[in-house]
Amino acid sequence: MRPSATLSLVALCAGLAATPLAAQDVFKLDELVFSASLTDVARDRTGVRVSQITARDLANGGRLQFSDFLETLNGINLTQNGPIGTSATLRIRGLDSKYIPVRINGIDVTDPSSLQTQFDFGKLTSSGIASAEVLYGSQSAILGSGAIGGAVNITTVDAPDEIGNEIGYNLEIGSYDTVRAGLTYGTRFERGFLAMSLSSTNTEGYSAADENVGNAEADGFDSIDFSLRGEYRATDILTFGASVLAQNANFEFDASGGVGGDAARFSDYELIAGRLFALADFGSQTHEFGLESSQTTRTDPSLPAGWGAHLFEGQREKLTYLGVQTLDNADTISLGAEAMTERYFSTDNASPIHADYESNSVFAEWLTASLTEVDISISARFTDNSDYGSKTTGRVAIAWQASPSSILRASLGTGFRAPSLNELYGPFGANAALQPETSQSAEIGFEHVVGRATFEAGLFQTRITDLIQYTTGYNQVPGTSRTDGYQLGLSYMFPNEAEIDLNYTSTDARSANGARLARVPRHDISLSASTPLGRQTTAGLSLQSVSDRLDTTTPLEDYTVLNANLTYTLDNGADLFLRINNVTDEQYQTTRGYGASDRAFYIGVRGTF
Repeated sequence: MRPSATLSLVALCAGLAATPLAAQDVFKLDELVFSASLTDVARDRTGVRVSQITARDLANGGRLQFSDFLETLNGINLTQNGPIGTSATLRIRGLDSKYIPVRINGIDVTDPSSLQTQFDFGKLTSSGIASAEVLYGSQSAILGSGAIGGAVNITTVDAPDEIGNEIGYNLEIGSYDTVRAGLTYGTRFERGFLAMSLSSTNTEGYSAADENVGNAEADGFDSIDFSLRGEYRATDILTFGASVLAQNANFEFDASGGVGGDAARFSDYELIAGRLFALADFGSQTHEFGLESSQTTRTDPSLPAGWGAHLFEGQREKLTYLGVQTLDNADTISLGAEAMTERYFSTDNASPIHADYESNSVFAEWLTASLTEVDISISARFTDNSDYGSKTTGRVAIAWQASPSSILRASLGTGFRAPSLNELYGPFGANAALQPETSQSAEIGFEHVVGRATFEAGLFQTRITDLIQYTTGYNQVPGTSRTDGYQLGLSYMFPNEAEIDLNYTSTDARSANGARLARVPRHDISLSASTPLGRQTTAGLSLQSVSDRLDTTTPLEDYTVLNANLTYTLDNGADLFLRINNVTDEQYQTTRGYGASDRAFYIGVRGTF
């Protein structure tokens, strides 16, 4: 860590420590989480580890790219091929994006046309997002294929808590000729709500191939994002709901990094998705029917003729049912079914490719608290696919309230990742004989609250068998790859609403032959802190320190990045804010050869009326 970074961090922590300690009040841990089970469950009653990003985190953090918020959470690391818009890979405990399904407002937004079915976090801005949850470990029994490393569940802007209307706005300008503007609207009425957001992001960016080695051609990003969701309670029993997502983006990139990597390459990206649902609530019994559709389109007009596909299109349709029965002893039994079709289309001037498969699932979960202070979740899923056959997965999760301020969690789950349509039928060494990868994961964790401090510790491991890798084509690799590690966390909330969060993750990730997996840091430290400075001003710092990484077999340099922000609240409730990215101007790369932001400044205003 550079001396200036250390001094800045010490100064803020000293300001926090100067606040008088409060009485030893135990925190309430009963907030609901939505992704840990088939039904909503209180956080202190699930044996599965879930991390959350709240509206407060989003307001205090002031990041342009949403994955920068995720990276502050325990066990999460991001690698990217340049500025916002370029390809970005999120890792949870060493497992990359193909093992992490992503849902926005309940819609699966992973791309069936990507090399592996996954979501590219490089194009997701933080505009219009209200909260997020990250689920850890193999969770295919709950979420289906791909949920081996965990899952990310994102919720867009919400309506006001009380009946009435609310309009929000934000405007931001800064380095790299960045301009971001957004509007939100929410209304809550007697029988429902409606919430929507519209935002525009435009930045000239910097060279993806790293300007610090002589590349001068900037790689920009332009995006229009829209979200809408709402519910209407037609009767005391029947509720209808809908959600719509749309993004249209254009971005520039460099196909290679390092010296001479500049290239005038650009691409278009479009996501259109929607979901409809109907919920019948009979008190102790509910039935929900959902219909979901999404289409992701990527084009590469700058690719020379004959070099391969110029257009990639992925489509998904999904029909779901979930029934939940609450028993007299407060146990719940959930039963569900899902029918899904995924399609892949790619084309160049000579050989278009069309591929699809159908996947049908039935699943169940039993939640019980029949043992004193112990909550148990048992779930299972059976999936049958038209191309690769059937797969059964399960999960057991236990939460023990050892004392009023202590929780012991343990979970054991199996998972699988289906071969993507591109791996089976695409233009890059496809293999129609591929079978799903399978996994087993286990975790045990402890959470203890002492007054205003919360301590966390946990051990985790994941084993993946029949890994699909690309050599001269896609092939199944015999053997078992593994990730092992532990996590530590400390958070403290001061009486004046100042807070500090410190997380550390140690991960040892290796392939079947014992070689370390590329770009997985052995040591990852994240720290975030915020404190009021008087009645109207709030200051914040965040720090990310990553060390001991390999790019295949070559070590990558360690780095420590410090960001800062300052918010001043006007008398009318609007916020003026300043944020500084990379305060110490650290020269670093998350992916070898590709650049990261130098010191950058952004100012803006946001508010509601």
